[in-house]
Amino acid sequence: MGKQVTVREVLKKLKKEGFIKSPTHKNPGSHQRYIHKDDPTRFADISFHGDGRVIPKGTLSSIERTSGVKF
Repeated sequence: MGKQVTVREVLKKLKKEGFIKSPTHKNPGSHQRYIHKDDPTRFADISFHGDGRVIPKGTLSSIERTSGVKF
């Protein structure tokens, strides 16, 4: 099994890399979208059911692909 990464760790790294919570993404559900402040084509959709939960491997791969950030 690969490295386990929590929602908290992902959000911390995304913010460090220049991502902000999307002001235009108004989905009232459990997902939050973070976009890069200088390049809105780079984004990450985070399922937010608790910031200590481990993100599944496939979901983490998807976040890495759309954001360009490696975890």
